[in-house]
Amino acid sequence: MKKMRCLICGMIINEKNYDRNSSSFIDKNTDNKIIRCPFCGVTEEYLSDDESYIDLDKRDLDDKTRKILDIGMKLEMFNSEFYAEASKQTNNMELKKMFQDLSNVEMMHARVHKNFGGFEQLPILRKMDYTKHNTDELLFIEANKREKHAVEFYERYYNQVPEAYKNIFRALADVEKEHITITQGD
Repeated sequence: MKKMRCLICGMIINEKNYDRNSSSFIDKNTDNKIIRCPFCGVTEEYLSDDESYIDLDKRDLDDKTRKILDIGMKLEMFNSEFYAEASKQTNNMELKKMFQDLSNVEMMHARVHKNFGGFEQLPILRKMDYTKHNTDELLFIEANKREKHAVEFYERYYNQVPEAYKNIFRALADVEKEHITITQGD
């Protein structure tokens, strides 16, 4: 297996990690076919077999774009924290794994916003109480609502960010669209 780099999150994909977070994806990587980043979930068009990584011109990072990236970072953090809690609340082992994998992917999305926004650190958010989502069905309903909200965020701000950031928003929106399908439940 040849080593690849994700152009969105910058992570190196290799034989040790190609199948990470697999329960958060419909189509899965195999050891001989990498179709997505196992860390942030973007599709193969955003993967490269050279060592380069997106290096955005910081002159494109105006106050408006930084504010949008800050909102996105917080949105993804909230979603990651929700999924971490959901994985603790369900007794279904398959759902536990899926929610934990979704939490990992959403956290990577927050890191993407952090990195491209030039933020020093991820924010510490107020802890939410998710105990009212006390059944798997309610967890799925909340998860699906959050994924739809994430897609709406990327679509709403797509035309408000500089051209260089549009690929990032499109790539992350596509991952969130797949998560909508995954969180629809049975």
